[in-house]
Amino acid sequence: MQSRYLLLHGSWHGAWCWFKVAPRLEQYGDVIVPDLPGRASGLNWALTVTLGRMVRAVAPVLSASAPTTIVAHSRYGVLATALAEAFPAAVARVVYLASFLLADNGRAVDAFAEDKDSFIRPFVRVSRLGGWDALAPEAYVEGLYADCSPDDVRLASSLLCREPSLPALARVHTTEARFGRVPKAYVRLAHDRAVSPQLQDRMIDAARVERVETLQASHSAYFSQPDELVAAIRKLEAA
Repeated sequence: MQSRYLLLHGSWHGAWCWFKVAPRLEQYGDVIVPDLPGRASGLNWALTVTLGRMVRAVAPVLSASAPTTIVAHSRYGVLATALAEAFPAAVARVVYLASFLLADNGRAVDAFAEDKDSFIRPFVRVSRLGGWDALAPEAYVEGLYADCSPDDVRLASSLLCREPSLPALARVHTTEARFGRVPKAYVRLAHDRAVSPQLQDRMIDAARVERVETLQASHSAYFSQPDELVAAIRKLEAA
């Protein structure tokens, strides 16, 4: 039986960041790569994008008749968790890729604020009035793309956007009966300077994740190590 994958991008990115990983995974099954709500501009657009809206936008691609492996990067581990809580029968497993795996009632904004080892923390600009945040360009390479090619850095730098902040402020609620029944795995990025390895390890330990793979990569392993990342996903999926 072929697998089914849902790839969720992280902050400031879009579906485009999976352009190397998606075709590699298509060898093994169907791959769904959505742009999450908020990849736009315009007056007050960010204030309309909540975590609930993201769940509703992605939910139609999930089906209990074809359980899906969700691979979530960075901030949108919270979305993967919310989807697994809402639709546990439709989620075969969640693979958290250097992403926020939070306890019940947790918020991404709090986890990020506690990550004292994150290089990018001082470079995140927040508009409380506009409801968005953005990363300062001077942090792009060291914070996100330290081991990526110059071409990948140029591509990403031209496509990064502001991120709606409300999903990071939302509390993610989970239950043992629903989220607790969904298998979880984690891909650690050992040289990550956005979500530090120290924070990754604390979240792995707190959630008692038993299946973990480590890549010697910075935050954007989908650019720098796509083959290794796909191999890790496949290994964790088979576990």
